[in-house]
Amino acid sequence: MWEQLLVGAVVITLTIIVQVVFLGTLASVFGKVKRWVTQGLPLIKNVTIMVIAVLWLVVGITINTWIWAFMFLLIGEFSTMENALYFAITSFTTLGYGDLLLSDQWRILGSLSAVNGLIVFGLNTAFLVELMIATWGRSKRR
Repeated sequence: MWEQLLVGAVVITLTIIVQVVFLGTLASVFGKVKRWVTQGLPLIKNVTIMVIAVLWLVVGITINTWIWAFMFLLIGEFSTMENALYFAITSFTTLGYGDLLLSDQWRILGSLSAVNGLIVFGLNTAFLVELMIATWGRSKRR
């Protein structure tokens, strides 16, 4: 059990770092284009910013699921990358079909992956809400 918790804590820490770097990069870019958004055609610019932001955050989520998949391969839970990635995606998104299962030795990692996904999706959601308020709210006040 302790080995699972240690491995899970390391992977969770790594994925949170990855996602915070993605969020920080997005915040930095938005800080540089704030003025551009308020000048002419704000609706088109707001939509463009939100689409780019969502796609950027999906890249971070994708990297995080690949990190989990590589870890599942590393510990020998799956023999193919496809199965490892499939399991990582379904557990990280908390979908959890249950058609692929971890062994008793590593099954706590599935739950830790789901908790990790909840945290990452929560961070992304909070960021996107703030971004919408900053962009759509600003153009409305004009």
